[in-house]
Amino acid sequence: MWGSICNLLIGLLVTALVVFDAGAVGWSHDGAPLGLGAGGKRFTTRVKRANNTYGSHYFASFSAIPLHKGTGYYKNTLVSLNAVAYGLTEHLSVSGAIDLVSLIRARDGGPLYTGRIQLCGSTSDLFHLGASLTYLNARVPVGVRVPDGASVPNGFFTAMGLFTVGTKDYQLTAAGGLTHDGHGTGRRPVFNLNGAARVFANIMLVTEHWIFSDPDRSFSAHAAGVRILGDELAIDIGLAYDKEYTTKVTSLGMPFVAATLNF
Repeated sequence: MWGSICNLLIGLLVTALVVFDAGAVGWSHDGAPLGLGAGGKRFTTRVKRANNTYGSHYFASFSAIPLHKGTGYYKNTLVSLNAVAYGLTEHLSVSGAIDLVSLIRARDGGPLYTGRIQLCGSTSDLFHLGASLTYLNARVPVGVRVPDGASVPNGFFTAMGLFTVGTKDYQLTAAGGLTHDGHGTGRRPVFNLNGAARVFANIMLVTEHWIFSDPDRSFSAHAAGVRILGDELAIDIGLAYDKEYTTKVTSLGMPFVAATLNF
């Protein structure tokens, strides 16, 4: 199974790297390269560079680069996780996500879902500021034992400030804030660090890190991978890692594939 997955991922990467535009070299009926014009002059080939419209988000988190008014995207990750984001104004956007598997494998309290509202703007071409409020409903899965008398909240809120330096092609984002589970505020802040770089015409490297530093509920999660860019569709291929959940899939974490469709 893993061999088939690896072959699929490699195939997607190779395909993205060798997509040429209409001026790509081919072969004529007599075996001569079509890239040779009259007098033997060679036409140069170039990779078609897609328009990068994905600078507002990483794998699961967001940058402070705003979505434009009336634009948005739909993202599907491993079939089960479905997310939508939309720009209400040039500075205000909303997003939400729901995990379909948790619809049937969650205890009372509902599935895993999120809702988010974000306000952000750019002070220049390179500097972007934002603030967000997010609710994550993350009930205990079926089969996980909860100690008698323990109180498990349905979910929690995070209020965070964001700062992004860079452009849609090369950027770093740092965010920090507090959590609240309906009973009280977390004792320590939560941090989110992300980065993206366009290393080839249609290939970006993306990395994402979450750190919950509350000593009572400390948790960290990390993801790294590539984004294959298209004008309207992008494919993310990566590996997510944390010590509690994804290592149950493999010792290195959980491989994932996501597709993002602009609208």
